[in-house]
Amino acid sequence: MKGSVLLLYVSGAVLLLVGLIIFRKSGSFLKAFFTSALGGIGSLCAVSALSYFVPLSVGLNLYSLAFSLVFSVPGVVFLLLSKTFLF
Repeated sequence: MKGSVLLLYVSGAVLLLVGLIIFRKSGSFLKAFFTSALGGIGSLCAVSALSYFVPLSVGLNLYSLAFSLVFSVPGVVFLLLSKTFLF
């Protein structure tokens, strides 16, 4: 159990570093980061709004908000898939 949790943390850190390197190479770091963060928050709000019609939702807490800020739309899709298949 501890090995899989460590692997999850290490892979998350590597993905975060790759994302930051891509933002850095885009020329304007802050613009790329805030655009990505805005897309993540927007998709999280859209999923929350659609949860009234579709029985699929993401719990809105600090961790899901931070995950959607960092990983944007693919992060929200990952949260939806993990909630569907794991819980």
